[in-house]
Amino acid sequence: MRKPPELNYESFLAAAMRDYLDYLDHLGFSTRNHAYNLKSIDRFLVENGTHRTDQLNTRLMIEFADKHKGRIKSNTLRLLRHTFYGFCRYMIRLGWMVENPVDGFPVLKTQPYRPHVFSPQELRLFFDSFKAKIQQEENPTVRFRALSRYTFYHLLYACGLRVSEATALTTSVYSSRQATLYIERSKFRKDRLIPISRKVCSNLDYLLTVRQGLFGIPQEGFLFLLMPQLRPYNRDWPGQYFRRVLERLGIYHNKEYHCGVCHGTPHLHELRRAFAVHRLLRWYRDKADVNAKLPLLATYMGHSYFGHTKTYLTLTRQLLSEAGSRFAKSFDRLDWMTDDSKL
Repeated sequence: MRKPPELNYESFLAAAMRDYLDYLDHLGFSTRNHAYNLKSIDRFLVENGTHRTDQLNTRLMIEFADKHKGRIKSNTLRLLRHTFYGFCRYMIRLGWMVENPVDGFPVLKTQPYRPHVFSPQELRLFFDSFKAKIQQEENPTVRFRALSRYTFYHLLYACGLRVSEATALTTSVYSSRQATLYIERSKFRKDRLIPISRKVCSNLDYLLTVRQGLFGIPQEGFLFLLMPQLRPYNRDWPGQYFRRVLERLGIYHNKEYHCGVCHGTPHLHELRRAFAVHRLLRWYRDKADVNAKLPLLATYMGHSYFGHTKTYLTLTRQLLSEAGSRFAKSFDRLDWMTDDSKL
């Protein structure tokens, strides 16, 4: 089980929050998001001067929502409410509270949200920037860093991996001969063996060869290492660097609101979305049976329920055009009514 992140809780509920996270962890639940949600609540309790359980009431919850309204998405407030509701239930079971103050707080409507889907042109610009640096950089260490980053980001897009899955990869789960990756201990506690393209294999083999030649590091252990520290990539650093590159290339944009819809920023996890959308678009253009292919996509991405896969299939203009074209070819003519002269 993955340990909860070490966060410095400071409110009067700090000890109870840490105990609650340990409780969830021992039950086998992921605690990362709950830990950060509790930190937001902890900060609010400190700033609001709340220091007794009898001060936790519905009015306080409404004040918390009003303070964050317009600053965070409504769906984020829903998740904060969910975390605090579970925490208060835990407190009630231990006899530290009598009533759950979240019961009277309404569940907010989910705000329409449209994520950013990288276009092929944006991805080409992004990856070409790394290739140019690899070719032009004279310092071998800096050149290797660019190569490692290019290989990492390309892997995320080409295989639709989660960031945590890519950072945990070792040479023991990679087979160049069979062109496969074995993903262990992923989300939903699912392991999976996935085929990978020859381009991905070529990138990984070249990365390991260059690393061994430059630094004498055996082709064992983690696939992606920070140099010269020799520490494996973590989950946070790649996202921060990814944003800096997008800003430099003019691809990044802030969150925008149009006609009541929130348009999200292009962040690292959207490479996984781009993989799903572009794969679906390719199937449409290849005239494949999309309904038969979608379960394969869900399995490849590590989803136990297809509803999770559907959240990645954002409808783009190109995807809508291909789907509309296929629909028109099938139903544009009323062939079963051709005998009726009036039709």
